[in-house]
Amino acid sequence: MLLGFLTACSGDEPPSRDVIIAKIKSDPQTQGTSDRTAGCLAEWYLKYATAEQVSAFVAGKAGDRPLDQVAADPQAKAAMLDCLKAAADDR
Repeated sequence: MLLGFLTACSGDEPPSRDVIIAKIKSDPQTQGTSDRTAGCLAEWYLKYATAEQVSAFVAGKAGDRPLDQVAADPQAKAAMLDCLKAAADDR
């Protein structure tokens, strides 16, 4: 897994979906997130965030940014709300 993480963080390519999911599930604030919700969030990052933003998130350097700073697009906000609704349904 570490090799995949290092490979994913090099170059201009964002980390893979699996690496993003692993980060979501390992973070103390989001531990216990269902596979469905973690997958939704990973897809969101891959679609709406830049490669640099995704890499910063996976590296733990993203901090707590408002959604507007990651993706100000109304479609991105709606997609994130869908992920959060799924998370609420999973509990």
